[in-house]
Amino acid sequence: MWCLRRRALHLASIFLATRSFAKKSQLGLTCGSTGACDEFEVELAEEELASEMQVELLQRMPMDIRLAASAEVARTDQVAKSKACLVDHLVGSWHVENALGIDGVTVLLQISPRSSGVCEDVVGQIHYLGKQTQYAISATALDNGKLHVKYVNKQAEPDYFHEGEYDLAKDSLLEDLGAVNGVKQNDNMELIFKRATPA
Repeated sequence: MWCLRRRALHLASIFLATRSFAKKSQLGLTCGSTGACDEFEVELAEEELASEMQVELLQRMPMDIRLAASAEVARTDQVAKSKACLVDHLVGSWHVENALGIDGVTVLLQISPRSSGVCEDVVGQIHYLGKQTQYAISATALDNGKLHVKYVNKQAEPDYFHEGEYDLAKDSLLEDLGAVNGVKQNDNMELIFKRATPA
């Protein structure tokens, strides 16, 4: 990016030098037979020429600089929008090794991005012991820098949900399998997921 800025500054210096040495004929002035021009007229003509040259410089600016500038703006905009909803913090691949204290048991959770621009539930697929369950996952803000997370299995009959938390500072995700539909039934049933892919 520093190299691109240097090239842009170089182009700007060429523009200023060209403007400084502009002749009266370039300014489109008719100064009469004596060659004396009104100072105000000269300034207006110089401003007009400068404006035209700026447009020309932009048009002649190397394509790589223009593309890089456009890409940087797009990237910044995307980053700003990427966490527009609370559930966006949860999107990605998660895993738990030796889940629930059982050696060799790995639980995987894949949370997909929102399917629209609306802040709504996201879809999560949890894989464990050869089984797969789909969740509709939502998140609400807590006062302690965490999100309250709700995992709803709408494919079950009747449907049910587990609860958990997402820690913003630690980037860790918890699901409490021991609490069903808001009622604590078993202790030591928490899955503490670590992110497998960058946020």
